[in-house]
Order: sequence, then structure tokens, then C-alpha cells
Amino acid sequence: MKAVILAAGKGIRTNLRIPKPLIKIDGSSLLERTILTFTSLGIREIVIVVGYEAQKVKKYLKDKEVIQNCQITWVENLEFYRGNGVSILCAEDYLKERFLLSMVDHLYEARLFSGLLSCQGDLVCVVDSEPRFADPEDATRVLIKESRIKEIGKGLASYNALDCGLFLCSKKIFPVLREVIEEGKEEWDDAKKRFAERFSAKIFDVCGGFWFDVDTPQEIARARKLLTQRAR
Repeated sequence: MKAVILAAGKGIRTNLRIPKPLIKIDGSSLLERTILTFTSLGIREIVIVVGYEAQKVKKYLKDKEVIQNCQITWVENLEFYRGNGVSILCAEDYLKERFLLSMVDHLYEARLFSGLLSCQGDLVCVVDSEPRFADPEDATRVLIKESRIKEIGKGLASYNALDCGLFLCSKKIFPVLREVIEEGKEEWDDAKKRFAERFSAKIFDVCGGFWFDVDTPQEIARARKLLTQRAR
């Protein structure tokens, strides 16, 4: 199985002058941490979709220890300013039937996902029904019924879990992704919602495990503090 990391965006909300994948949290960049999550699950083939300052990101990772036992495929999204669904579509030709997908700006403990790779389904969304670290106001919200996603989106008024930013997918998601992009809906959230409505989207619940996303200077500071505390 391969894994895809979406690392193309500019990260405007961070207010920093470096590409978002290279932001360091407790000594390691967000990109290195995401790669480590996948290698901890036994995945060695990783597709990284880059865009904003792509060459700087590639150069940074070139000699890092975290990739020494990995096969890295770089895919460049020249339209990185568009929604992240466009970045996923850029990776289509490099993937086999099933693959893992992660945003680069989410921090996880890999042990949370020990049973994920054995899950069945064309779209399995990692969710958290008991979030302790993520901000519900900023995260994508999920309404779950009978272990399936009923509704998904940032503006949901009624929800019982948060989207953790990690997914197990089959290539069945790509026709749906192309369809919503052609309609002008370019976010991965749009494709997930359409897929759940038309087919079925299953869930893998981490039940309060350690994870959160990093979008703002405040969240960067909080991430550094939390990781320092957990390392003690």
C-alpha cells in the first residue's frame, strides 16, 4: 500500500515565510512527522504532492534520515492555490487500488491507527468521537449513524465526531473527485460528502487519542508545548 501526503498549500494562516510542510514542531518538520506516521505503520512508498515553493520542500527532505528506507515520489501541483481536492487528483496516476491519504498539517500518534489498514471499504475516514485536543470550531465535523458517515462539513450544527485528516481510500474516489471539481467544488470535503451520499463512507474512531491540526501561530505554539510535555 502507498500513502499520499498533501503538502502543496501555502499555509497563509501560519503568518510564516516558509512553506507550511517545513514548519518545525519540537525539532521535526510537519512533513517529517507525517512521513514517520506512515513508516510506523509499515508503509514505505509515499507520494508527496507539493506546490508552493516545491523545490525548497524537496531540497529540505533530500538527506533527512526519515526517508532513508522510503521510496518517495514527488508530484507537483502547479495550481496549488486551488482547493486541496486538486492536489489529490494530481496523485491519481501514481497510486494502486488502495492508499492512505493525509494532510501535512495534522499531528498524530501512529499507534492510534494499528487496525486501520485492515479496514474494508472504498473510503474510511479516521474520526474522533471524543476529541480532547482539536478545536471543534476549526475542524471538519462529522455526523455518524450506524458506523457510517451521514453528514460531513465544517459548518455542521449537529455532529458527534471530528474528521482527523487521515483516510483509507480506493481509486473509486477519483471519479467522484473529478465530478465535484468540474462543478467548482474543489475541496476534499466536497468529494467526501458526495461519496458518502452516493456510496458509503465508513469510520475508524480514535476515541480521544492524541491528534490535532496546525493552521495558525497559536496552534503552532500549542503543538510545541503539548509535544514537549508528552516527551517528559
